[in-house]
Amino acid sequence: MAFNYFGSRILRINSSGDDVRVLQTLLNKLPDSIATPVTVDGTFGASTQASVKRFQRYFGLTADGVVGRNTFLYFGQQSGANAFGSRTLRNGSTGNDVTILQNRLAGNLKRYAAALGNPADGQFGTKTDTAVKFFQGDNDLTVDGIVGRQTFNELYVETNYGGRILQKDRTDRNQGYDVYFLQERLRELGYYTGALDGKFGPVTEAAVKALQTASKIGVDGVVGSKTYYYLGR
Repeated sequence: MAFNYFGSRILRINSSGDDVRVLQTLLNKLPDSIATPVTVDGTFGASTQASVKRFQRYFGLTADGVVGRNTFLYFGQQSGANAFGSRTLRNGSTGNDVTILQNRLAGNLKRYAAALGNPADGQFGTKTDTAVKFFQGDNDLTVDGIVGRQTFNELYVETNYGGRILQKDRTDRNQGYDVYFLQERLRELGYYTGALDGKFGPVTEAAVKALQTASKIGVDGVVGSKTYYYLGR
């Protein structure tokens, strides 16, 4: 099957490829109340469509079973220039997709945050190279520090957030897959006691502010690079 990075095209019945496989894997990581389990086979069939519709209904999207720009956004994948996955990243790369790479790594595991040493800055240097190599080694990938097809696919499914800024009262930032796992992480850290519902409301905002206060960073309730970094720390 041809390679299409996650978010590079509209997905619907009869689509097939790596991006469909990623979609199916993400759907399966959510509880049944948000998405129904599907077979991960890289082919967009009736069961995948039904699961996508449930996801869309849950988050108030048009429930047409078609994965377009808005649905991708609620999976934490943005479109636009240098979208995450649209080009190979390596030492010397710069840009927003590098920032997303760093946020995804730092926010999800302490080892990667420690390797990076600082919040995302959009500059792929030796520390980012080390963190990528750690990730590749942990996921049985070729350990070369180059973020290409296989590494992107693993990043989509193994790192649960970091693809966009998250915050309350912004419809493009306050619901979705990544918010669900943000809540889960905040609960693990002891800051969140609310429901794991994927909806960034006052309780989630209060938990983010508690993390920011404890981390001695700006307290604004917005999950950007500094907050992602301390989620991993």
